[in-house]
Amino acid sequence: MLPQKSLRKLGVGVNYHWDFQDLIYTHLDRIDYIEVSPDIFCEEVIAANNSRHFQLDARKLQDALALGRKCPVIVHGLGLSLGSASGWNADYLTMLDNYEEQQPFCWHSEHLGFTLVKNPDGSEDHAGLLLPMPFTAEALDLLCPRIQHLCTRYSAPFLIENTTYYLPHFSSHAQAWDEIDFLNQLLARTDCGLLLDLYNFYCNAINFGFDPYAALARLQFDRVIEIHIAGGVTHEGFLLDVHSSEVPEEVWALLEWILPKLPNLCAITYELLEQALPLMGEARIIAQLDRCKSLWNYYLDCRKELDNVAA
Repeated sequence: MLPQKSLRKLGVGVNYHWDFQDLIYTHLDRIDYIEVSPDIFCEEVIAANNSRHFQLDARKLQDALALGRKCPVIVHGLGLSLGSASGWNADYLTMLDNYEEQQPFCWHSEHLGFTLVKNPDGSEDHAGLLLPMPFTAEALDLLCPRIQHLCTRYSAPFLIENTTYYLPHFSSHAQAWDEIDFLNQLLARTDCGLLLDLYNFYCNAINFGFDPYAALARLQFDRVIEIHIAGGVTHEGFLLDVHSSEVPEEVWALLEWILPKLPNLCAITYELLEQALPLMGEARIIAQLDRCKSLWNYYLDCRKELDNVAA
């Protein structure tokens, strides 16, 4: 089982990008950890038959390793393509093995979706964006053995992240669940934890018109280890999962509501694309992190009160 009780409560962090290095070093008093996607240190090589593999660029890695000696590191993968029907991207795991040899991390996570699809001739195509999984028993049967393998392959625990989806009821299968039912089924059948992306969930609620509070109230709260928050844009009436802006007030409200309900939460990560730095400026980004830290302290106070009541 996921060792929730032994996981360290890290606090508030930000995703790593080399464009953020000055900001992170300047504000290590506010930033408790960094979330690293090792994929960004890699170059994707496409062979003549359109097959792909990663090559780790040691030069890109060195600055992140230096920062990793200053604060804790968690890993958030981008390129595994966990839900591809033809099999995941094994090169990602080889790359993660290599990274783990050089950088210890508290846990690692991956998206609940896929990017790679295999053609009839055996070649692979990349979708260009993360595609969601249908909420069906068939999808669970494909995902659960892979997730369980990731839970045991590394010494660090594994978390799965909920994602945005694009079509309402895109599965007409008779056994289809809604998103919360599907996540609970997945957690019941594996030892993984949940990386709850509140902004992704908020996007789904707004785009498809359901009550996020009523839905989240059914979630298996004790498996939530990390939370992502972010801000994005609306395009032609559709809220997009783009980490380029400040967190919406509605997401802050969701965060404050859910925090006291999460006994094993260890981290809150503010996610940004590298383009957000010039768009927002350092002061606005730090203001978001300060607000996040205030809510983290509120969470710790809530846990202390609940522990005292239980004692």
